[in-house]
Amino acid sequence: MTRPVRKSRCWLSLLLIGSLFGGAAFEAERQESQPQSRAERTNYTETSRYQDVMDFLAAVQRLNDRVQVTSFGTTSEGRALPLVIVADPPVYQPRQALASGKLIVFVMGNIHAGEVEGKEACLHLIRDIAIGPLRSLLNDLIVLVAPIYNADGNERISTENRPDQKGPVGGVGIRTNARELDLNRDFMKLESPEANALVRQIFNRWDPHLTVDLHTTNGSHHGYALTYAPPLNPNSHPAVIAYLRQTMLPAITRVMDQRYHYKTYFYGNFIDPHNPSKGWATFDHRPRFGNNYLGLRNRLTILSEAYAYNDFRTRVDATQKFVLSILEFSAHHASQMREVIQRAERETIARGLAPKPSDQLGLVFGIKPLDQPVEILANKVVAETDPRTGQTTDRPSAEMVTYRTQDFGLFEATKKIPLPRAYLLPRDQRPIVDKLLAHGIVVEELTEPLTVEVEAFIVQEVKRASRPFQGHHETSLRGAFQNQRIEFPAGSFLVPMAQPNANLTFYLLEAESDDGLVNWNVFDEYLTAHRRADDTIVYPVYRLHQAVAVARRVLD
Repeated sequence: MTRPVRKSRCWLSLLLIGSLFGGAAFEAERQESQPQSRAERTNYTETSRYQDVMDFLAAVQRLNDRVQVTSFGTTSEGRALPLVIVADPPVYQPRQALASGKLIVFVMGNIHAGEVEGKEACLHLIRDIAIGPLRSLLNDLIVLVAPIYNADGNERISTENRPDQKGPVGGVGIRTNARELDLNRDFMKLESPEANALVRQIFNRWDPHLTVDLHTTNGSHHGYALTYAPPLNPNSHPAVIAYLRQTMLPAITRVMDQRYHYKTYFYGNFIDPHNPSKGWATFDHRPRFGNNYLGLRNRLTILSEAYAYNDFRTRVDATQKFVLSILEFSAHHASQMREVIQRAERETIARGLAPKPSDQLGLVFGIKPLDQPVEILANKVVAETDPRTGQTTDRPSAEMVTYRTQDFGLFEATKKIPLPRAYLLPRDQRPIVDKLLAHGIVVEELTEPLTVEVEAFIVQEVKRASRPFQGHHETSLRGAFQNQRIEFPAGSFLVPMAQPNANLTFYLLEAESDDGLVNWNVFDEYLTAHRRADDTIVYPVYRLHQAVAVARRVLD
């Protein structure tokens, strides 16, 4: 009786082995039938063109109804900007997403079309969430993806673009859009059709709780596969910044290290590349950059920077795993993240209803280091002598070392002013109001006259930069506030500060703001036409500090 048992065990083993091999074959066949990005198809020697992206998305959509592909706008050259909605059950409209109660996460790639890792990572993640092993994320999340935001710049692919970047050998696109505008400097002025569409159709309508913006840095040589940044402007609600810096990003950093063996850290560059011990410094606090802009809107946001000196495949992989780690964290902490945002909005609105003298926001900012030195992983710098010239230069070697140094990763306000209860604008300032409405800011129109004491800013000096930036000679004003009693006729505009976007409103409208509408020349025509005999100008945005009872209507 023992022999048949052994035979049956043998057959059982063979069946198990056959099923394992059959399963592996099935899995391989399944993967072959799935859409592949151009990066995958070319073994990471090329990046996806616009049509590659659109074909990939169409193929994924045909395979599963969890994916909806729509457009959120059109580029300067007429290309539709794809927005991918990944949800289970399917979602088609922002109101459905809101009604679902799920956390909405927006991932954006290719804002700079030479930094193509995010584009490819977005495509792979869309596929893996919709028809692959990550679909359980949709139990808690609705994922929005704009994989090719700078679609026009993407089509200018050349091997001469970003020559210091390690691949893809087939070339990459350019940094700017077709009008030579840097889309990551356009969040305040909204000059490009792409930025207008992004803010109006995604940030205003879908209102994602979290945005992840994917880039690639070719700055300092360091030891991180990827660096990141939360909002850097101190006018952002402190709860938003604290949650990202102290809870979310440290947890994701551990996952990237322990599970995927990728070292990551806060974005920065060495102050002196030849002497890394002098310090590591982040970039900029101004909301012209997307991560800082969204912080002013009381939203969680993470800037991701892959490392240009890693090969293309590694950059895509690190970016993809970073976004996956963010999505997994968000799925497990969705209620906590919503609570942070709700607290920020609740406190911002309450502050605007009755601002205290201590309720102040910054106008001028300075960089500062963290409380304690940190350890930065970097390439060891070695001296190298050119045999032709005899000159000695420093260059990064393959050897990695750790530098203990100051991390200048924070900003602080060096000049603050109290918040008003509201701003008042004369009725001839409709172009300014239209800018505010584009940002999703609540504006009301007076339907009866109002005579009230306000704080007026008297412009004493107008300074314009001598060199243009993004086609603008950036402007700053110097002056002083003066109390005045003014009659505002019906048709004038009132912008209340008891609204979620109050911090953004302050930044856009204040006369001395370093990145507001004054800076971007929106008030230039008015300032030129309204100079008085004493060479001063009354800035046409007035600060209201008291409650008023006046009939008004909310503008659409």
